[in-house]
Amino acid sequence: MYSHAVFHCKFFRFGGLFALLTLALCCGCLAQDQPAPAVEIPLWRFDELTAPSSCRTMGRFQDTEYCHSQVVDQVLALGKNAIPILISELTDERRTKHSIYDLWKFTAAGDIANSILFDLFTAPDWRVSYMSELDPLERDCQKPGESCWRKFLHKKGRKFVQEQWAAAWNAHKDSIYWDDKARCFRIAASAPQDQFAGHVASPPTSGSRSN
Repeated sequence: MYSHAVFHCKFFRFGGLFALLTLALCCGCLAQDQPAPAVEIPLWRFDELTAPSSCRTMGRFQDTEYCHSQVVDQVLALGKNAIPILISELTDERRTKHSIYDLWKFTAAGDIANSILFDLFTAPDWRVSYMSELDPLERDCQKPGESCWRKFLHKKGRKFVQEQWAAAWNAHKDSIYWDDKARCFRIAASAPQDQFAGHVASPPTSGSRSN
């Protein structure tokens, strides 16, 4: 009787251990099936991770002779995968310690995400790949860049900006490619539709950050 009881005790003990191991393995399998956490681009730390006096006025973020930033390096290393991440950060209101643009009172992560996105689609001749989904972001404003941008955000909101970029991404993501020579993203079969992009010293439009 004693041996029989011991047998049952050991059986249930090892059976329980086997069940726990099986459960752990299953949980591990389920964990592997879950999508990996999205990479975060630390835009709110842009000024801390950027060379002094770099990326502030005239030029595109992706131009190394103009901009030396670990944040931009991360964006470029991610390639096309950076676009949806930047779009997700358009509503991020965390501010950099200091404004990253000359004459701006402050810059939030969402402000920087919008500027980087437009720069990534802007060619060296200041033409930007046309996406009709971004038409609602056009701003008719003759004031300095920050004033126009804040006025637009006050009226429309950051979520609105994010929705327009998300619509553009969903509509064109399969045809977006990186042009090594121009150092910008282009949209296949859309080159003849390219339009001039407002930027820095240009008349303010959707992508402008004029001072």
